[in-house]
Amino acid sequence: MADLSLLQNMREKLFKEFSPVSEAAFKQKIQYDLKGASYQDTLVTATREGIDIKPFYHRDSTQTLAIPARATNTWYISQRIYAANAVAANKKALDALARGSEGVLIIIPHKDIDPATLLKDVPEHGVQIHPQFMDMDYLKQIHEINPKAHIHLDIINQLASDGNWFLDGKKDYVEYETFIESFKGYFSQFTINTSLYQQAGATATQELAYYAAHLNEYLNRYCDLNKEHNDGIYNAFKESNDEEVHAEQGRGTKAEKRINIDTTIGPNYFMELAKYRAYRVITKTLGAAYGLELSCYITASPSLRNKSLLDYNVNLLRSTTECMSAVLGGADTVYNLPYDSFFNKENEFSDRIARNQLRILKDEAYLDKVNNAAEGSYYIDALTKQLTEKSIELFKTIEKAGGFVQSLFDGTIQRKIKESAAQQLTDLQSGKNVMVGVNKYSNAEQPLQKEYELFPFVKANPRKTLIQPIVASRLAETIEKSQQS
Repeated sequence: MADLSLLQNMREKLFKEFSPVSEAAFKQKIQYDLKGASYQDTLVTATREGIDIKPFYHRDSTQTLAIPARATNTWYISQRIYAANAVAANKKALDALARGSEGVLIIIPHKDIDPATLLKDVPEHGVQIHPQFMDMDYLKQIHEINPKAHIHLDIINQLASDGNWFLDGKKDYVEYETFIESFKGYFSQFTINTSLYQQAGATATQELAYYAAHLNEYLNRYCDLNKEHNDGIYNAFKESNDEEVHAEQGRGTKAEKRINIDTTIGPNYFMELAKYRAYRVITKTLGAAYGLELSCYITASPSLRNKSLLDYNVNLLRSTTECMSAVLGGADTVYNLPYDSFFNKENEFSDRIARNQLRILKDEAYLDKVNNAAEGSYYIDALTKQLTEKSIELFKTIEKAGGFVQSLFDGTIQRKIKESAAQQLTDLQSGKNVMVGVNKYSNAEQPLQKEYELFPFVKANPRKTLIQPIVASRLAETIEKSQQS
């Protein structure tokens, strides 16, 4: 108490001569200094999200937000592993865990991958499994080996990315219901993968709105209070007093299950930071409409959208700041994107660099020491509020049109994302959007190669599909192709 009194006395002595300055007074002084120039045209920046960035933010006009806490007590470092071979993937997982990773995110391409071999000696906690197929018997095998793994299954993402369901629309929904009801705890949960939308060119507002509409498809089908046969799913997502579930991995959540969100991180540092806060607000808001205490677990990784072959070492700087914005915004698990992942085969060097970028943020920048570092910032609060409001309005428009899946079949979602992507490309080509090493400050000593280990551009895959798939692409591809030819 003595220390507190001393601080208060010092504060009074230091600041008693300075009276508070109102927002109006600040703006008046700025307009005076502009000497007749337009405040709006000179200092206010319009964004593609439909948000105007002001030159300053003040408590007089900023509403304090109640941002739901992140699902975890801290954030975790993970590493993505593509399991094309069970033995090799297991070896890589164990190596990553021994060298700084706190978890592994495993992509399983087909059911011929033996889960016992794949998960041999891998710890129970921190394991995220992404099967690229629908097979309940295979998932039962994984559950017997590691019931605390997190299985990520998203039938709507399958439709959006591939153009077709896993099996067909009716069977997919039935199997998904079986998945949610068959396993307890966090092994089975709704997964919403929004990375596709961002990497195809959606704005942050669109990404959040599509998340809300995507999640609402599942809640509306499986958690409607008026559907008696869904009582089991509804109860699983309600508030629970199961201490064993609460204590799992020290996550501190109150529900038996939660919403898992798989995301990619865009380049706009503060906008992305606000985006991750908005994810939690939207999850809680949408859950309340169904009488659910929903929390979300957010997994984040840097996007490929703004990575380039040109001066590719700059990709390291991009991914570092992107990981920072996700961490400070409240992501629970972050796995990094190796700087050469889209043009080189997996290699120990770039994997180690990517992992160590996160270790530096945690061990040397101490970004794990404060759980709510963005709290109290008028600017970030204003961004979060506006992102949430604008995305909810867009979500309502999608619902009025019949919902997210119907909008995919109508082609509305695809068209809107393409329009946004086209505008991003126009901004890049005109220089309005600057990418260092691509359209500004190019590195003549690091020209494009004639061939790469991996084909770095979007591949055309003509085939029969139910809908036009949403295709992820890198923004710099057009410029790269023109320079390569």
